[in-house]
Amino acid sequence: MAMPKGSGAGRVDALLAKQGKADRLQLRRRVEFRLATQTDAKMDLLRKRYKPINGAKTAGRKGGAGEPPADAQAEGPGLEEASGFRRAAHSLFPAERLATGWRAMRAIGPGLHNLGNTCFLNSVLQCLTYTPPLAEYMLAREHSAGCRAGDSCMLCKFEAHVVRALSKREGAAVSPKAIVGRLRLVARHMRVGRQEDAHEFLRLLIDAFQKSLLVGIDPKIDRRIQETTLACQIFGGYLQSQ
Repeated sequence: MAMPKGSGAGRVDALLAKQGKADRLQLRRRVEFRLATQTDAKMDLLRKRYKPINGAKTAGRKGGAGEPPADAQAEGPGLEEASGFRRAAHSLFPAERLATGWRAMRAIGPGLHNLGNTCFLNSVLQCLTYTPPLAEYMLAREHSAGCRAGDSCMLCKFEAHVVRALSKREGAAVSPKAIVGRLRLVARHMRVGRQEDAHEFLRLLIDAFQKSLLVGIDPKIDRRIQETTLACQIFGGYLQSQ
């Protein structure tokens, strides 16, 4: 209902009362709010699962006498610290095996030839090639030594690319033909020779890495265990909007 021009709360009350839609006394009755007498189980669960990103830092802080640390207080059965996610029963790739930085100083590798509107692909390959934890593991060639995905494994192709790029001493550019030629394995809707989105290709390439790492593993395995592969240990995570 539109409010008459220039009218205040009193005129609104009078108009509603005249139309029989409200009682004058009821409209003027004060609304009081009281604290709930019952706990909100859903809200309590959310408080355990998430912690403020701009609040006081409590991680690692010890409580008073006889009190467990703050993280231990927030930890429930089957939860991982205060994150709210279940612990994986075991790890497919222990995070401790990843290098946190470069193990040795390396010269800058070569550039990449554009094989026909492949700048989106080349830029992603260059970023991943210089991601220390991933690059150091690729240089060790551990993945290809035990890979069960065969010729369709994109991680094996990427490993060969990293070894070639970071071991090549001359300054000439290299051609990522092995990866460009298997673009359909990363995304069926992408075409060689057509410009594509770099961010989309990055996400799909990491997904292809994940699929290669899960070859030979029971597809019904717990999702939390699936999230402990090499790809997830480096790039995995969850987004929370608030």
